[in-house]
Amino acid sequence: MLDSERADRLRETGELLQALLLRQPAYADRWQQFQRRGLAGEVLSQSAVAQVIAEHLWNSGERSDAETGLPRGLKDRVHRALRGETLSGETLTWFIDAFRMTDQDARQLRDTLAAGRSASGTPVVDTLRAPQQMPIPQRHRTVAVFERRIVGADRRVCEHLTTRAIMACEDGVDSYPYRFGHGASGVTVLHGGRVTARHEPAGSSPILEITLSSPLRRGQITSLEYRVDFRDDADIACEYRRVAHARADNVNIVIQFHPQQLPRRLWWSVWDDHRGGNVLARQEVFLDQDGCVHQFVPYLENAAAGFAWKWLPRPLPRNFRASRKNEGVPAHRNLRNARTWCCG
Repeated sequence: MLDSERADRLRETGELLQALLLRQPAYADRWQQFQRRGLAGEVLSQSAVAQVIAEHLWNSGERSDAETGLPRGLKDRVHRALRGETLSGETLTWFIDAFRMTDQDARQLRDTLAAGRSASGTPVVDTLRAPQQMPIPQRHRTVAVFERRIVGADRRVCEHLTTRAIMACEDGVDSYPYRFGHGASGVTVLHGGRVTARHEPAGSSPILEITLSSPLRRGQITSLEYRVDFRDDADIACEYRRVAHARADNVNIVIQFHPQQLPRRLWWSVWDDHRGGNVLARQEVFLDQDGCVHQFVPYLENAAAGFAWKWLPRPLPRNFRASRKNEGVPAHRNLRNARTWCCG
């Protein structure tokens, strides 16, 4: 995005914020109770706005009550946001939550800030600096994939759900190779096949062979649905990247965060390697009302793209690990007939 375009979006969002705080009675009432005497009602008091946000941060526990100078410390941040000079996703969320804005107003603000910065609808191609070795030849093509990655209350990934449609590139395609990811503990096939073998190629992570319910002829399409579970001692999650060597069409990625552990900031990112490497591009994105972030890409090819995020610097709640899969996570399908392959 060009600097001038970004400046325009920041300015428009600041103007919209000012208009809402001045013209919406419910929002104006909240800051006017802290307004100094003698100021006209049509003049937006940035000190009063900073006080409303400070009260919210104290009440929510995001800032300590001992930070008595917080309203004064927030004045510059409020000033730059309302002027449209600097406005992060975190600051915008503070405004929305502190003034208890409606879903419609919150969505309008986020859309205005994000306009022109979303990569939805843009293919990601040829970002990998070097091809990754494919230990098992790929005999299919992904024509559609939906992924939902669930991050628990302890900030670790607890499961990853995938629905994938694949098309055979030749006759006799009877299996799908799944590369076992870092921190994964097991794969449960919910529909379309079953795990029949595990391969340990040199220099590569393990690969599970999912035998399809029926072999495919060239051009035939079938679907697979599977769930990946993760170890309790997996690393704290700070990113998810989707890697495609051959072309993968219609890629949908959702990251779902636990309601009590939401990230501070999020970016849709593109890398030059499947792990590590350099960030080639990133664009800030925002959570929806359900604590999810979503991205659609028409296709990925020889590329790595996904989400990266930063956490708030505060202690994790105690005793969340045991119940993290049961809180804030939707119920899944009947797994009675599912077949699971576990690591180790």
